[in-house]
Amino acid sequence: MRATKVPESGAKRKLLDAAELLVARDGFASVSIRDITGAAGANVAAVNYHFGSREGLMDLVISRILEPLCVERTQALGSLGKSAPAEALIRAYVAALPLTATALGMEERLFSRLAGRILALADEAMPPLLAAARRDVGACYFDAMTRSDKTKTEDWAFFEAGIAQSLITEADTGKMAALLEDWIAFGIRGLAAAGVSREKKEDPQGMLFDL
Repeated sequence: MRATKVPESGAKRKLLDAAELLVARDGFASVSIRDITGAAGANVAAVNYHFGSREGLMDLVISRILEPLCVERTQALGSLGKSAPAEALIRAYVAALPLTATALGMEERLFSRLAGRILALADEAMPPLLAAARRDVGACYFDAMTRSDKTKTEDWAFFEAGIAQSLITEADTGKMAALLEDWIAFGIRGLAAAGVSREKKEDPQGMLFDL
């Protein structure tokens, strides 16, 4: 995957920063060009000038988080080897989030909410190559887990969606590390334990979300 070039300074970076803050707070669908340029103190034509379109800017917002996250997860999976237990796979998959935040130098609350918004997007709402990369990485972890347990496709999808939703709803607590540890424990009990049904996942730590 080609690394996204993020502007370090100037008007283009101000627009990106403004877009990230607004998307993190309000979601992708609620943020307009006027919202972004107003927050950045720029002319309304600036988004088209620097990014080609609103969609071009939003694609950069997505790729800035999703590209390094996919790389981090892929590298972690490679280091675990083919016989890694499900517990190790779950921990590596979740731990890639704070590692990516640190690598980007992004404030925890912003990263948490923004990553949640991005991970909650449907494939068709993001650039095709990034959607494919996300699917491929998730499939690799799922395939590695199913070698040693009975994890179901719907269980894995529920696990991923739950993490995304909790990142959005719990971002303001400033406790991402504790939250992700909860999800690691939840995943180990709900995914690594063979035969656990989705309906039984609501009691471990009250982690069932209305998605």
